Amino acid sequence: MAELPRVLIVDDSRLVRTSLAKFLQGHYEVREEGDGEAAWQSLVLDHSIQAVISDLQMPKLDGYQLLEKVRTSKLRRLQEMPFILVSGEETEEERSKAKALGVSDFLNKGCGATEVLARLDHLLELFKARQNLEEGREHMVHDPVSGLFTRKYVELQTAQALSHAARHDSEVSVMV
Repeated sequence: MAELPRVLIVDDSRLVRTSLAKFLQGHYEVREEGDGEAAWQSLVLDHSIQAVISDLQMPKLDGYQLLEKVRTSKLRRLQEMPFILVSGEETEEERSKAKALGVSDFLNKGCGATEVLARLDHLLELFKARQNLEEGREHMVHDPVSGLFTRKYVELQTAQALSHAARHDSEVSVMV
């Protein structure tokens, strides 16, 4: 049987964490943390986590601060990870702030299991599609066996160099 994707649930309320974990049971493996600082440590150390569902208001590190740390991390897997913020009563200003920080989606506390699963499923599918696209681009540029640049890459670089030379009225040299 295939391993279930792992999701990190971050909320200072044990009741909310348990409720969300129950929604995800059978579809996802769940890891829980009670504050943003513990969540950050889990994200850095646990490479199997594929998405985060976080509360806004928490001790030590709130949802905004955790989101900012994730998006500005040097670890690429964290920068692009689906991140859902859960809140009971956020304003449009709070949503704009979270959007500017790079939130993937919002959920209201009290939403049903179907909505949580649908949004999480779609975000993870989008994340995997982006990863596949990036891998495809990488294979277009590098030969997977030798690791050398492909003919397509050389052609693209040549076209770019010629275009640059034409725009700036400069010369181009090619060595093979």
